[in-house]
Amino acid sequence: MGKPPNLYSFASTDDLVPPLRSYVLNCQNAALERHGKFSVAVSGGSLPKTLARALLAQGDGSAEDRVQFGKWEVFFADERCVPLDHADSNYKLLKDELLDKIPADLGRPAVFPVDEAYLDDVQEMADQYEKALVSSFAARDSVKLPLFDLLLLGCGPDGHTCSLFPNHPLLRESDAWVLSISDSPKPPARRITLSLPVVCHGLKIAFVATGAGKRDIMRKIFDTDEGHTLPCGLVNDGGADKVSWFTDNDAVHGVGFPRRGSL
Repeated sequence: MGKPPNLYSFASTDDLVPPLRSYVLNCQNAALERHGKFSVAVSGGSLPKTLARALLAQGDGSAEDRVQFGKWEVFFADERCVPLDHADSNYKLLKDELLDKIPADLGRPAVFPVDEAYLDDVQEMADQYEKALVSSFAARDSVKLPLFDLLLLGCGPDGHTCSLFPNHPLLRESDAWVLSISDSPKPPARRITLSLPVVCHGLKIAFVATGAGKRDIMRKIFDTDEGHTLPCGLVNDGGADKVSWFTDNDAVHGVGFPRRGSL
């Protein structure tokens, strides 16, 4: 068993934003030093809004605190099988909250949305998205799994993350990088998602979970045996201390798992 994940708790979402920025930029700077680009996978939900607050905030002027969007490669940890301008699209959500608001002097990230040509065939959409990963992360036969520098994820009230849902057969998939799902318990039913092994393989994995509405599921994930079987718990176990949770006190009220107040 590896070391446990890191659970950070802050008084409010406002207080969470600066350390989240520091964490992301530490990941960015390490990646740029390592291989000159920063590969990120992002989920939807409330995450893009919080992420935008962190990344678009005024920096302190130091080189370490500069967001170098021009060297980012942004992929989607999951996506709904809808047009890119549809209200349910994670791409549209990230575009509206963050991408369209990036100042020109910070550069433009390379963004990899799904291909709308495959909206009628969710499995083909998944296959095509996997090919996009292959083209970025090396030939399929030379790396077993893509290594994201950072995955930025959310946590659903049922403990799902990406479009990996509790007790779903996709949790047992061990080979494919990108999976299709046609029976999502949360609409829309048709989606694609990174597989659990790809998520757990990431160099760093961050969850953002805020608000009292997350309280029950956070207790379950961190304080119960059942929590280890939920998708978020499986990522905790698979990613170990590569995993960091950014929460506010409302979300973790009553959680017994040890938490920290600073990075």
